[in-house]
Amino acid sequence: MQLEIYTLTAPSHWASYLINDDCSGMDDDDIEACDSWVNWLGLGAPTDCADEGFVTWHDARKFSPYAADCSTYTFLVAKQEA
Repeated sequence: MQLEIYTLTAPSHWASYLINDDCSGMDDDDIEACDSWVNWLGLGAPTDCADEGFVTWHDARKFSPYAADCSTYTFLVAKQEA
């Protein structure tokens, strides 16, 4: 089995929720935006994240449209073999 690696940027304050399923400190709007982004991606939960700094045009802007301190999230997805 091979894994495909996807790296995407999104707000850093989502990291604890995405990696550890801990939404403490997030309001309902943030939780909904984060959940919508993950469902829209269809990649499952990320396996890692790293600080990216302040990003104006991050990959989650469809659900969180403001510039923010962001992290790069890494997703591992099993590649379908023919």
